[in-house]
Formats: sequence, C-alpha cells, structure tokens
Amino acid sequence: MFAPYRPTSLIATLFVLSLLPAQATNSLKVLLDTSTEMPMAELRGNRLTAGLHHDVGQALAAELGRTAQFIVLPRKRLGSALESGEADLMCHYLPDWLPGKLGWSTPFLPNAELLISDRREPRPAALTALANIPIGTVLGFAYPELDKALGRDFRREDAPSSGANLRKFAAGRVQHAVVNQLFLAYQQRQGHFKAALHPALIIRPYQAQCAVSPKGSVSLAEVNRAIAALQARDAITPLFARYR
Repeated sequence: MFAPYRPTSLIATLFVLSLLPAQATNSLKVLLDTSTEMPMAELRGNRLTAGLHHDVGQALAAELGRTAQFIVLPRKRLGSALESGEADLMCHYLPDWLPGKLGWSTPFLPNAELLISDRREPRPAALTALANIPIGTVLGFAYPELDKALGRDFRREDAPSSGANLRKFAAGRVQHAVVNQLFLAYQQRQGHFKAALHPALIIRPYQAQCAVSPKGSVSLAEVNRAIAALQARDAITPLFARYR
C-alpha cells in the first residue's frame, strides 16, 4: 500500500537542499605548504593544529563571518590550487614568491629575510661577497635579492624545509644560510638551534600578504576589508606576540 502524497514533505526537502550551497560557502579555505614548520604551522599529518597560519586564518575567517578550513598541499601544487579555486587564499607570502594570476592583499604580516653566517667564518659585508660560495636555501623557495646580487654566481644548497636548512647549517655543511627572522628567533628560543652566529645580514624586511584566488568564494576587496578591521583593533600584533 502506498503512503499518501504529502506536498509539505517535498517542500521541506527542497528547502533543505536549497540551504546546502550556502552552507558550503560558509567556510574560508586557507591553504598552506606541507613543509611549513613552527612558528608558522604545527602539522599533525595533514591537520593544522597551531601556528601563525592557523591564528591568522582563524582571525580572517571570523572577521568574514566564516569558519576557517585549512588545506595542506605540497609546495608545487600551491599556485594551481589557488588559481583553480581549490582554496580561497594563502597568507604569509609575497608576489615574487608565487607567480600566477592571483590577487594580493594589503601587506600586514611583518617579517624579514636574513642571511646567517657561522661565527668561525668571516662575516660577509654584503651579498656580493658570497659569489660562488654555497648558501643554505630551501627547495622551491625564490630568493630574488640573491638572484639579483649574485646572478649565475648564486650557489644554492637546497634543503627540503626551513628546519632542514638550519640543521644542515648546524652540522657545518654550509657556513651561510637564508632564513626568515620569525623562524630563526623561534627555533633559537625553543633551543632547537644553538649555532654561534655573526649578527645576521638583513636581506630585506617585508610585510607579507595573502594571495587570493580569482575563483574562490571570497573577493580581494573582502579580504582587504577584513585585514583593515583587524588592524584597526590591533588584533594582528597579539597573534605574533604568542611566538616571540
């Protein structure tokens, strides 16, 4: 025997289905690299549990009225994932590190790129003093200032991650290495890196940005408004203070 037709049941079902796209777009898909380490990211498998990527992503998502969803991918897939809309944005980057048809937010995340040198070796006065000398670098990272200063005489010694780069330096396999200031200070404070260094040579201070997907669920203007609101409340500085 067939149950009687109830139009209200059909209406209710259609109503629920109509809500699904809205729910799906209620997340902010935040991208990061699988090799990212603290203080930028603490990863357990492919799950982000702490770090500046986590905190900044959560802050932006909350300002946009969304829930942060973190997507962890290998470095070589980052650009294509953003361009295709697989993720909405990725922060703590600069345009010359990630080419492609992406939007770039207001600069708002302070950091600096440093050259560190073993104290047992002469301290270079400038980048040009390192022509044809091995420099610890990270595979897949761009170093435009070193490319410009040294050209073909830039001898990269690539490590798979920033942590591996410091470990190679500490083991004496290179006497010079490029590292970002936040990462170096955190590793020293945690006691993970104890090598004796000359005062670091500042390659460049910078304010990192967020790369915004042209096909994502959030516009560049919306991201910039969220950043401006966070800056107006001085909400960014305390995030960095946790790791200093």
